[in-house]
This record gives sequence, C-alpha cells and structure tokens, in this order.
Amino acid sequence: MARVDLWVPYADKDEVKRLGGRWDATTRTWYVPEELAVAPFERWLPVPPAPNVRAPSYFLAASSRACRRCGAMSTVHGFMLPAEHETLYSDDDDAQTWERAFDPTLLSYIDWLAPAVAARITALTPHYRMSYSRFPGGFYWMNFCEHCTAPLGDHETFAEPGEGFLAFTLEDARRITLRQVPEPFLASCGSCSIGIPLFRQMRRV
Repeated sequence: MARVDLWVPYADKDEVKRLGGRWDATTRTWYVPEELAVAPFERWLPVPPAPNVRAPSYFLAASSRACRRCGAMSTVHGFMLPAEHETLYSDDDDAQTWERAFDPTLLSYIDWLAPAVAARITALTPHYRMSYSRFPGGFYWMNFCEHCTAPLGDHETFAEPGEGFLAFTLEDARRITLRQVPEPFLASCGSCSIGIPLFRQMRRV
C-alpha cells in the first residue's frame, strides 16, 4: 500500500512521531509509512468531501513537465472525462442538481476519488497521491517528481500552456496519452475545464 499523508497540527507532531509517523521535509508533510497500519492515525486523516463530478467512463491521462526543483522532465498524471459527464451544481437556495456537459473536461485539485478510481491510479504510479498543500490550503491528489520527489502543483501542471496538460499546439497534444477506463468515475474536484483544446489529437494507448 502507498504511503498515506496526514494533516497534523504542530501540537500533535510528537504523538504522531511516537506512533511511527514520519516527516517528509521536501513536502513538509507527516505521513504513515507503507509498513504501518493507518488506523492509529485516523484523527489526522483528511476528511473526504462530497463528490461533485461523475461519469460512466474516464481517461487516465499522462504527460510531462519540468520539475522546478531539479529541472528534470517528470511524468505527470491526471484525469479527463468524456462529453456527457455530469457536474453537481448548487443554486442560491442550496438546491443541488446534476448537470450534463457537452464537452470533455480536465480535472484538477481533486480532493477525493472513489476507492476503485483511487486504486487504479495508485497501481499505475506511486508519484500521484493525496498530499497537503499550503496552496490552496488543503489536501488534494498531487503529482510528485519521479526524480527528486518534489511536489508538482496542479496550477503549473494543468493551467500553464505547454506544461503538462494544457495543450494549444499539436506538439503539446501529441505528448499527452489517454488510456480509457470503461468504469464509473466519481470524485470531488476544485476545478474542471470547459472543453479541452485538441482533445481529439491526443494519443490513445
């Protein structure tokens, strides 16, 4: 099992250390090492939010971007949903409705994944996992450099042209690979694109 990151207030750090938790100085995060049970650390686990996006199938996406720490190119991962996915909206009276989209979307700042989806991405790579970030100030599924393990934040990975997944040229699009998964998708995310430039030109694997 992959390591599990924790949200630990400063006053609790000694107790977490006593239980076997470890400190990652690169990401400035306490975590449960792979060989330990998670149960003793339950009160420091991030609280899962309610899902706000769903689809009958999804794409596991892979691309690359430069690591700001070591300068090397690192593989990054993410999720794209096909047209006809649904997003949960709340109106001014807090009434919630699922609305269908007509274009594919690219998700970022994912703070919860359905267990089956989480298991699939975890089996694919150890470098995409839930971790705490001071920006935006919470836990989300984040890429890490495969060379130096530095965090690769979602803004640069998903919102900077030519970096990672925001493709505006054919060369950028062909660098992105899509692996379709014919299984239900359910997640909570902080941001999703309205359409994906050059989606059809990305490589299916």
